[in-house]
Amino acid sequence: MRKLIAHILSYVFGLLKVLGLDRNPLPKQPAFKLYGTVGDVFAGGIWMHENTNWEMHPDGDEALTLIDGRIDIIVETPAGQDLISLHPGESCVVPKGLWHRQIVVEPGCLLFHTYGNTTRHRDLLPN
Repeated sequence: MRKLIAHILSYVFGLLKVLGLDRNPLPKQPAFKLYGTVGDVFAGGIWMHENTNWEMHPDGDEALTLIDGRIDIIVETPAGQDLISLHPGESCVVPKGLWHRQIVVEPGCLLFHTYGNTTRHRDLLPN
Protein backbone atom coordinates (compact mmCIF):
# COMPACT_ATOMS: atom_id res chain seq x y z
CA MET A 1 0.00 0.00 0.00
CA ARG A 2 2.86 2.42 0.81
CA LYS A 3 4.37 1.87 -2.64
CA LEU A 4 1.04 2.62 -4.29
CA ILE A 5 0.65 5.84 -2.31
CA ALA A 6 4.23 6.85 -3.14
CA HIS A 7 3.59 6.24 -6.87
CA ILE A 8 0.36 8.24 -6.77
CA LEU A 9 2.02 11.16 -4.98
CA SER A 10 4.95 11.06 -7.39
CA TYR A 11 2.53 11.16 -10.32
CA VAL A 12 0.54 14.07 -8.83
CA PHE A 13 3.66 16.12 -8.05
CA GLY A 14 5.02 15.40 -11.52
CA LEU A 15 1.74 16.52 -13.08
CA LEU A 16 1.80 19.73 -11.02
CA LYS A 17 5.34 20.40 -12.23
CA VAL A 18 4.38 19.81 -15.89
CA LEU A 19 1.42 22.17 -15.51
CA GLY A 20 3.62 24.78 -13.85
CA LEU A 21 1.64 24.66 -10.63
CA ASP A 22 4.44 23.54 -8.33
CA ARG A 23 5.81 26.13 -5.92
CA ASN A 24 9.50 25.26 -6.00
CA PRO A 25 11.49 28.35 -4.89
CA LEU A 26 14.78 26.95 -6.22
CA PRO A 27 15.94 28.59 -9.47
CA LYS A 28 15.83 26.32 -12.50
CA GLN A 29 18.97 24.16 -12.66
CA PRO A 30 19.17 22.03 -15.82
CA ALA A 31 22.07 19.96 -14.49
CA PHE A 32 20.24 18.30 -11.63
CA LYS A 33 16.89 16.82 -10.74
CA LEU A 34 15.24 18.24 -7.64
CA TYR A 35 13.45 15.54 -5.69
CA GLY A 36 11.83 17.91 -3.22
CA THR A 37 12.21 20.12 -0.22
CA VAL A 38 11.93 19.43 3.48
CA GLY A 39 11.61 22.72 5.28
CA ASP A 40 14.38 24.84 3.79
CA VAL A 41 16.48 21.88 2.61
CA PHE A 42 16.61 21.03 -1.09
CA ALA A 43 17.22 17.38 -1.94
CA GLY A 44 18.16 16.15 -5.38
CA GLY A 45 20.61 14.29 -7.54
CA ILE A 46 23.02 15.13 -10.30
CA TRP A 47 24.83 13.02 -12.87
CA MET A 48 28.44 14.11 -12.46
CA HIS A 49 30.29 13.87 -15.75
CA GLU A 50 32.41 17.02 -15.65
CA ASN A 51 34.19 19.15 -13.05
CA THR A 52 32.25 22.04 -11.53
CA ASN A 53 33.02 25.66 -10.81
CA TRP A 54 33.10 26.90 -7.22
CA GLU A 55 29.94 27.17 -5.14
CA MET A 56 29.16 28.23 -1.59
CA HIS A 57 26.06 27.93 0.61
CA PRO A 58 25.95 30.84 3.10
CA ASP A 59 22.87 29.68 5.04
CA GLY A 60 23.65 26.06 5.90
CA ASP A 61 25.72 22.93 5.43
CA GLU A 62 25.49 20.77 2.31
CA ALA A 63 25.45 16.97 2.58
CA LEU A 64 26.73 15.00 -0.42
CA THR A 65 26.36 11.25 -0.98
CA LEU A 66 27.94 9.48 -3.93
CA ILE A 67 25.81 6.68 -5.40
CA ASP A 68 28.34 5.53 -7.98
CA GLY A 69 31.47 6.78 -9.72
CA ARG A 70 34.24 8.64 -7.91
CA ILE A 71 34.28 12.34 -7.06
CA ASP A 72 36.86 14.51 -5.29
CA ILE A 73 35.51 17.50 -3.36
CA ILE A 74 37.89 20.46 -2.98
CA VAL A 75 36.93 22.67 0.00
CA GLU A 76 38.55 26.06 0.66
CA THR A 77 39.21 26.51 4.36
CA PRO A 78 41.06 29.27 6.23
CA ALA A 79 44.07 26.89 6.36
CA GLY A 80 44.05 26.19 2.59
CA GLN A 81 42.32 23.62 0.40
CA ASP A 82 41.10 20.26 1.72
CA LEU A 83 40.50 17.25 -0.54
CA ILE A 84 37.69 14.81 0.23
CA SER A 85 37.58 11.72 -2.01
CA LEU A 86 34.15 10.12 -2.28
CA HIS A 87 33.65 6.52 -3.37
CA PRO A 88 30.25 4.83 -3.92
CA GLY A 89 28.18 4.84 -0.73
CA GLU A 90 30.27 7.50 0.99
CA SER A 91 29.07 10.90 2.19
CA CYS A 92 30.54 14.18 3.36
CA VAL A 93 29.28 17.46 4.76
CA VAL A 94 30.53 20.76 3.39
CA PRO A 95 30.14 23.36 6.16
CA LYS A 96 28.16 26.49 5.41
CA GLY A 97 30.10 29.42 4.05
CA LEU A 98 32.96 27.40 2.55
CA TRP A 99 33.66 27.52 -1.19
CA HIS A 100 33.88 24.06 -2.75
CA ARG A 101 33.91 22.31 -6.12
CA GLN A 102 33.72 18.78 -7.47
CA ILE A 103 36.37 17.02 -9.56
CA VAL A 104 35.03 14.04 -11.49
CA VAL A 105 37.48 11.15 -11.29
CA GLU A 106 34.90 8.67 -12.61
CA PRO A 107 31.39 9.80 -13.75
CA GLY A 108 28.58 8.91 -11.38
CA CYS A 109 25.47 10.00 -9.52
CA LEU A 110 25.74 12.41 -6.59
CA LEU A 111 22.89 13.12 -4.18
CA PHE A 112 22.76 16.46 -2.39
CA HIS A 113 20.92 18.04 0.52
CA THR A 114 21.42 21.79 0.45
CA TYR A 115 20.04 24.24 3.00
CA GLY A 116 18.50 27.42 1.58
CA ASN A 117 18.24 28.84 -1.90
CA THR A 118 21.05 31.41 -1.60
CA THR A 119 23.82 29.35 -3.22
CA ARG A 120 26.57 31.49 -4.69
CA HIS A 121 28.75 30.55 -7.67
CA ARG A 122 32.10 31.69 -9.00
CA ASP A 123 34.12 30.63 -12.01
CA LEU A 124 37.46 28.89 -11.84
CA LEU A 125 40.40 31.26 -11.98
CA PRO A 126 42.32 31.02 -15.26
CA ASN A 127 45.68 29.21 -15.06
